[in-house]
Amino acid sequence: MHEIAPDVFHLPLVPRDGINAYLVGDVIVDAGLAGSAKKIVKAVAGRPLRAHALTHAHVDHAGGSRRLVDTLELPLWASAGDAGDVTTGEPALATSRLRPLLAFASGFDGVDVARELREGDEVAAGFVVVELPGHSPGHVGYWRESDRVLLTGDVLTNMSLVSTAVGLRLPPDILTIDSGRNRASARRVAALEPSVVGFGHGPVLRDAAPALAAFVARMR
Repeated sequence: MHEIAPDVFHLPLVPRDGINAYLVGDVIVDAGLAGSAKKIVKAVAGRPLRAHALTHAHVDHAGGSRRLVDTLELPLWASAGDAGDVTTGEPALATSRLRPLLAFASGFDGVDVARELREGDEVAAGFVVVELPGHSPGHVGYWRESDRVLLTGDVLTNMSLVSTAVGLRLPPDILTIDSGRNRASARRVAALEPSVVGFGHGPVLRDAAPALAAFVARMR
């Protein structure tokens, strides 16, 4: 775990930053897969904690949430749009021929949502909720305007989910409930002109605004 901005820590959960969680003040953002909870608990040991928050209800972000909140006795916060999926552990899926297989592989242990998050809600350490739907129905990011730090979840990735090569990408359509809305959310991310961006997948991006602007300009 290392600090990427004041009161913001990056917790890589698998090699090459393939899946990430973050500690923002006293709130843990995302929890990786089910087996990631143990690593997060160890990383945050001894720190005062208030809650666990999600960017969205997918297994690689919420898979470890049940074990995390049970172990640390934390309330879970999730967006109003994804709260139902978090509770059931059955995320909304894009329509495709692989949908039955994805449904089998994408479930996780459901968790009761103690707080439903909406646009502008304060979270911790100066961060507020920004609604960035598309990858999931209620996908959100966490934004701190004072130093322009953004945790963007999976609106964009900073690596290929296949080869792990580093670079900005949209998430695969097959894993995205509404690709058009997600592209609109990617444009919103670029319009914020963030300085530092933490992704769900891939390394942290610094001096991010020019790279994001160039990416969305090429985006179709």
